[in-house]
Amino acid sequence: MSIQSGSVAAVDHTKFSSGWTKLLWPVWAIFLIAGIAGVFMRITHGHNLAGYGSYVPWGLWIGVYFVGVGISGGAFILGTLGYLFGVQGFSRNSDLRISIILSVSGLLPAFLGVWLDLGRMDRMMNILIHPSFTSMMAFNAWMYNIFLIIAALTWFLSFRDSSPWLKPLLILGMFFSILFPSQSGVFFEAVRTNEFWRSPLLSMLFFVSAITLGGASLLFVRSAMLKKSATSEDLSALDSALNILRATTLIGLLVYVVFEFAEFSITFWNPGAHSPNVEFLLFGDYRIVFWGIHLGLGVVVPFLMLSTGNTRLWVIASLLSIIGFGAARLCILIPGQVVGQIPGIQEAFQDPRLSYVYHITTMEYLVVLLMIAVGMTVFYVGSLLNKFFESSSGAR
Repeated sequence: MSIQSGSVAAVDHTKFSSGWTKLLWPVWAIFLIAGIAGVFMRITHGHNLAGYGSYVPWGLWIGVYFVGVGISGGAFILGTLGYLFGVQGFSRNSDLRISIILSVSGLLPAFLGVWLDLGRMDRMMNILIHPSFTSMMAFNAWMYNIFLIIAALTWFLSFRDSSPWLKPLLILGMFFSILFPSQSGVFFEAVRTNEFWRSPLLSMLFFVSAITLGGASLLFVRSAMLKKSATSEDLSALDSALNILRATTLIGLLVYVVFEFAEFSITFWNPGAHSPNVEFLLFGDYRIVFWGIHLGLGVVVPFLMLSTGNTRLWVIASLLSIIGFGAARLCILIPGQVVGQIPGIQEAFQDPRLSYVYHITTMEYLVVLLMIAVGMTVFYVGSLLNKFFESSSGAR
């Protein structure tokens, strides 16, 4: 089978997707069991087994939360744009439903991470019941929940042949999806006492990463879930979608690195500037996370893989780029907290939880595995519902 524009060699997509499906089941089981153990540790020991404290209150779970939000917003934006403009590989309602389900499966685990990060998890609903909309967190909570309602409505309407409400709701949902990453950048930029987070490029970095995460995630799931009974039309649509998503991910990686270089170059080219946060990130304890995981494993390697004509390497590259953007979120989140804003405060009060040092603990890693397993579960259940209603209604 040929790929559109002759950019890659022939690939047996059905055999390839079947191999990924078989591999994902044991991965899901391991992640789920390990994750449940992590949640048990969190419930029985509270935050005592976590690496964060009073001075560094946000750690790995919040970083993964931003990744989930990025996947959610990016997948919905790309799926909606492709559907509205009738792009091959995205123009069918079944293609749209994949993007919607992926968007929801990225957002719900993000909620789980934030919930487990709370000191009082039983007060989670207070932000919805008694909101203060001058708070960024309250605005976030309401925005995400409104989006989930819109996503559910668009998914339901996608099974109807000619609903006049589908496209307007998709545009409204895309508006909220654009707000997701942009508002995440504003969330940090609003902390005026933190020089590291006060950057006009931060919102753009989050937005570009969301589009790239959405492209990479769709690239993986569209490759992994093709049916064995796929027709030539299905294969042609898949070829078109994979090429578009590959190009989106490639361009997104490149643009993100350019913005990141612009961000850090200002610090180093200004002779009067001195940023201990940037030095911690680039040359201190977080240099391996930045240079090795984020740029090396998450940008350079995926970029090289996506530049080839091997679709199997594209799928691996999509997973690596997601990991790389997880590291990128930590490269923004952690360096902004490890430098005290008030000189001498660390020496004034002595306590194990009063420290500007943060190391990820086993419990935190285990909980992240549960977040991934929950996302996989939501996507699988959503895919089953898609198949059930498609067979019942004859929808495409």
